This record gives sequence, C-alpha cells and structure tokens, in this order.
Amino acid sequence: MKKTDLGTEIYDHAIQCGFDNCGIISIDAINGFKELFQKRINDVPQSKFFYDTVGDLQGTKERFPWAKSIVLLTFNFGKFRYPKELQGRYAKAFFLHADKNCKSGFDLPRLEQWFAKRGIRAEGGDQFGHISVGSLRYFAAKAGLGMIRKNNFFYTENGSYNTLFGYVIDKECELIHDVKLVPCGEKCDLCQRACKSKALYSPYTIDPLKCVSYWTTFGNSDIPEWLSSDMFEEWVCGCDNCQDACPHNRRHDWNTGESFSNLDEIAPLILPNNYENLSDEFLIEQVIPKTADHMQKSEVSALRKNAKRALNYHSTTYEGK
Repeated sequence: MKKTDLGTEIYDHAIQCGFDNCGIISIDAINGFKELFQKRINDVPQSKFFYDTVGDLQGTKERFPWAKSIVLLTFNFGKFRYPKELQGRYAKAFFLHADKNCKSGFDLPRLEQWFAKRGIRAEGGDQFGHISVGSLRYFAAKAGLGMIRKNNFFYTENGSYNTLFGYVIDKECELIHDVKLVPCGEKCDLCQRACKSKALYSPYTIDPLKCVSYWTTFGNSDIPEWLSSDMFEEWVCGCDNCQDACPHNRRHDWNTGESFSNLDEIAPLILPNNYENLSDEFLIEQVIPKTADHMQKSEVSALRKNAKRALNYHSTTYEGK
C-alpha cells in the first residue's frame, strides 16, 4: 500500500464513519481518463447522449482548479438482505442505495464536518449529477480499491454491489491500495449472455440506449422500436441481470443479512399486480425515493408503465404454461 500521513488520517476517519474502505489519488492520476472516455464515445457514438445527461465526467480539473487530491469511499450494501419479492423486479443498487442522510451504515455529514474542522476544503459526496466529482469507478480503480469488470461495473472483494462516493480536496495526500482481485476470465461472456437487450455487446463496452436499466428509469419507459417488451422481463426499475450472472457475484445469498429500511414491509405491496391498488401518493413517497435519483416524482406514470409491462410478461411466460 502506498500512503501518506494525511492519507492515513483520512482513511482512519472514513472507517470510523462507517465506510468499508477509502483510497486517495493525486488529481494528476486522472489524466488518462479523457482519452478513455473519448474512445468510448468513438466506439459507441450513440452513448454520447446518455453521458451528457449524467454530469461532467471529463472536466474534474476544470471544475475544481484548486483540487490536489481525490478521496474515494466504498460501502458494501451486500451486507443487507434483499426481499425475495423485489429480486428480478427492482435493481438492488437502487433500493439498497444509502444516501448521505441514511443511517444504515455510514455517515457522510460526519466526514464532511471532520474535513471542515481539519481545515480541508472538500467538495463532492454524490455518485452522479452536478455534485459528483467525475468518473468514480475509474478513480476508485486508480486508488486500488477494486477493478472494473467486463460488465462495466466496479468490483471490490465483495463483488459489484457497492456504493462509491468521492470528494476532491485541496491537500496533497495519497493512499493507494494493492488490488488483489482475480481478473475476468478471458473467455467468460456470462454477463453478455445475460443481457437480454444486447446492450453489452462486447467486453467492457455498453450501449446505454439498449440498456433495460436506462429505459426503466432515465428513459421514462418510452421503449424504442429497436427493443421488444420481452427483453425487459419483470424489471420494474433497473436491471441486475449482468451482475447476477457474474461468477464474482454468484456466491452472495441475498436472502440473508441485515434488514434494510422498510423494504420488508413494502415489498409485498409493490409487486406489479398490486400497482392498480397503489395511489400516486404512495408511489411518490415510498417507491420513487428508493430509485437513487434515477426517477423523479413527476415520473410516476413511467413506473406504472414498467409495472404493467412486467405483469404482462409474467402472465405470458408463467401463467400460460
């Protein structure tokens, strides 16, 4: 492990705040990202529209000219139990997403207060959008916290079901871990085969405009003509197929672990066949906030369309047998 005194101090406090790991890189360590990003756009030109909507991934240095280091934090939400009713219908990364006000395991406000007390200027603290500091998966890989696998997700030793947070700070420090993960098998294509819409058409490459997760969230359920309803199976919000098929995730049992928030209570209520009995108010208060900002309060109709499509798929696939 490569570290500095301040880096060790930040790491220790991050662990005290409930995070599983912390890494720190120099702001100059991200210099290679723009080239990789441009390669992605060149390889998948249609993806530019998507990346333009998720925040400024390339302009970290320009947005934060005073920044000298980037602090990356990981939190493993695989420690929580995920209700059986939600599996295959609601993406785990959304419904087990713990935001900065969550009391389920980590405390971002406490860390931010510590930065302030130590006289450290820090900005960031979210995964995407205007307050994200950039490409957290790329930054976290540079910090040695894990690796990006063929399905494009970031993996730690716990698998891909983790949350990343990042801050730029105005102090020079470093804490880089040694990655000890086994890389993807050269011939393994399980994630590609699990992707019903063929969004994963080659290793480490994705067409977001073919992704089921995109169309059930940001895409407002306006399914394009190049995708068919059966590709969406019973997914109401998001999709976990490529992650669940991955050998590096398969050992995890989602039926065990700590309970999370009120998921056990609402899981039976939000099955697709119950949507006709749910008010817009219930969906706005109990479901939309659990989508980790991938759906907004104004998009209840999209959620209902997703549920109807999932119900039709279930009826056609199972009840017709």
